[in-house]
Amino acid sequence: MNNDTIPFDDSLIFNQEAKFVLSLLNDEIQSSSWLLSDGLHKIGRLSTKEIILDDVTVSRNHGYFVVDDNDIFITDDNSTNGIFVNGELIKEKQLQSGYRIQIGKFNLILTKVEKK
Repeated sequence: MNNDTIPFDDSLIFNQEAKFVLSLLNDEIQSSSWLLSDGLHKIGRLSTKEIILDDVTVSRNHGYFVVDDNDIFITDDNSTNGIFVNGELIKEKQLQSGYRIQIGKFNLILTKVEKK
C-alpha cells in the first residue's frame, strides 16, 4: 500500500471522472480504495503499478482492469495464483458492480459510481 491508496471522502469521487471504485475488504490490512476512470489500470506487487497489492501471493505483473465508458473488464496477466471473480478462476471477465475479486490474499469489491 502507498499514500495514494488512503480512503477518500465522497466529494472526491464526484470531482473526478471515476466510473468505478475498487475497495479492499481484508480486515487485517488498512482500508484502501482506488478510483477507476476510463483506461487501463495495472495490478501487481511492483511500485510501478497503479493498484499495488504488496504480498508474495500477488505476482509482480498480476493483471489489469480496463474501463471503457460504463463497462469494466479484468484480465489475468499470466499470474502465478490467478484471479478469482465471485469464486470463479478467470482469465478475462466483464465485471459488474458488487462483484467480489480475489487477487492473492486480497479480497476486493467493485462498486459502480452513480453520478448525482
